[in-house]
Amino acid sequence: MKGKTCGLCGKADGEVRQDYRAPNGRLAKNSVSFALSWILPAESCKDFSECRMKFESVQLERKVNVHGQDSTCFSVEPVLRCLPGCSPVKTTSVNVGFKCFAADSTLDPSNIFDSSVDLRDSTEAHLACSCNAQCS
Repeated sequence: MKGKTCGLCGKADGEVRQDYRAPNGRLAKNSVSFALSWILPAESCKDFSECRMKFESVQLERKVNVHGQDSTCFSVEPVLRCLPGCSPVKTTSVNVGFKCFAADSTLDPSNIFDSSVDLRDSTEAHLACSCNAQCS
């Protein structure tokens, strides 16, 4: 099976530089982003056997100036976040790529994960969540 398998331990082909390959096929930039990419997201916060988290694009918390324009940036790499109705009880800082758009533009973030990277910055990933009884 050498070189014909893939997963958390890479392709088992002896090439260690490819061992941080995420399930989406992209190469993770560090071990934390790599490990978080393999967590299975939840569908509902009502099932206590699930992690109560999902992957999503997050907005950079600060405005930046890109090519002379004030811009709003969204992550092109998925970040673990608590489901609606849940709050993070444990977080970690992750470094991800962001795509930036002019602050006054209308954008469609649905295909953001296929976008090029304008900058890399840190954001918070949620590692554990607490959910209320009326979660969505």
